[in-house]
Amino acid sequence: MKWFSNRVQQKILIRISMTDDKTRAKAMKTAVQFQGVLGAEIKGDHRNQIEVTGVEVDMICLTNTLRKKVAFAELVSVNKVEPPKTPEEKKPEPCYQPWHYVYGVPSSYPHPCDPYGYNGKGYTEEPVYNHEPNCRIM
Repeated sequence: MKWFSNRVQQKILIRISMTDDKTRAKAMKTAVQFQGVLGAEIKGDHRNQIEVTGVEVDMICLTNTLRKKVAFAELVSVNKVEPPKTPEEKKPEPCYQPWHYVYGVPSSYPHPCDPYGYNGKGYTEEPVYNHEPNCRIM
């Protein structure tokens, strides 16, 4: 399947005179055996269309083969299959550590943006003062 990746895939829609499940199975078997076909699917309101997905499929030859082996067939449309788009990864915005001031004093609350890893390491707690009863300074 790797050699299909750089080539353009196409969806071919063919209307076939199919009335029963046996004819549908025969049409599916004939379509998937064709060179370059990746998959086939029955479509339409009356299940009378077959959608063939493949790479470099000869649609005229496929239509003529279905006419010979199954029933009357006519080419309805050919569309290019767009490859699925991968969502672009958003780059995180640069994180700036703002100054936290509450009434003129730097705040000790942790900031959600922590580029240096100080949150959770004891740097954001309130200072611990010496509360010994023999301390005469305080």
